[in-house]
Amino acid sequence: MYKLYIFCPNNPKIIQKIINAASDAGAGILGNYSHCASVIKCESQWKSEAGAHPTIGKVGSVSQVSEVKIEVICPEDKAEKVKKAIKQVHPYEEPAIEFHRLESI
Repeated sequence: MYKLYIFCPNNPKIIQKIINAASDAGAGILGNYSHCASVIKCESQWKSEAGAHPTIGKVGSVSQVSEVKIEVICPEDKAEKVKKAIKQVHPYEEPAIEFHRLESI
């Protein structure tokens, strides 16, 4: 099992699209509940380098934006499918998607 972290703009429509895509691909399921996610507000920054096509900001400049970190659990056998589904709906050229393995206690 993985804990999946996805960073995206703090926009309710985008957030829900990402949660729906991840859940429809098999993430965010806890017992008899689906579409389970935590959404945490944060501030992020980056500098778009030459060759980038940023959704926000411009090449050569540091951009700062209000974002959210979406957290969902994801079975290992669904990880690739979930990652592909998120990338299809995520607005960023290079979305920040992290998988962290969970250990059973």
